[in-house]
Amino acid sequence: MNKLKRIFILPVVFALFLLLPASHCFCSEIYQITEQQLTTLQNNLTQLRSNNEKRKTLLNQSNQDLTTASEQSTILTSQTEMLKQQLTESQNQIQTLQTQLATLKVQTAAAQQSLQIANQELQNANQSFKKYEQEQEKLQSKLKTQKNIWEAIAALSLGYAVAK
Repeated sequence: MNKLKRIFILPVVFALFLLLPASHCFCSEIYQITEQQLTTLQNNLTQLRSNNEKRKTLLNQSNQDLTTASEQSTILTSQTEMLKQQLTESQNQIQTLQTQLATLKVQTAAAQQSLQIANQELQNANQSFKKYEQEQEKLQSKLKTQKNIWEAIAALSLGYAVAK
């Protein structure tokens, strides 16, 4: 039955298409423009082409600028990494120098203490030497006095022996 329906419906549909006016199926409306409108459209098209070329030129320039900026960015990134490495090395050197400075401060304090002890011992030795010098001067003076007394006794004894 399905097949039978198709056989009858197909010719009916075909006949209906033949009865339809041709303007509805195959023809379209004609659009006419004036020469002035055509000139305006051509001028607009020319202007659009010119604008398109300018935009393409600007786009190419922008691409070149972008490429240059990208290269400079790469260079700057490389320089930044190198500077970071130098900064790390400098910080390590600063840390080393601070450690050495702390060590030198301790050594300086020890050296100052040793110097103070040596100065104190030198002062003590100087005082001891002055005291010894004073004692030697007293001893020399005493010995000179004794010598003078003995010389006087000897001279008196000699004078007494000569006088007798």
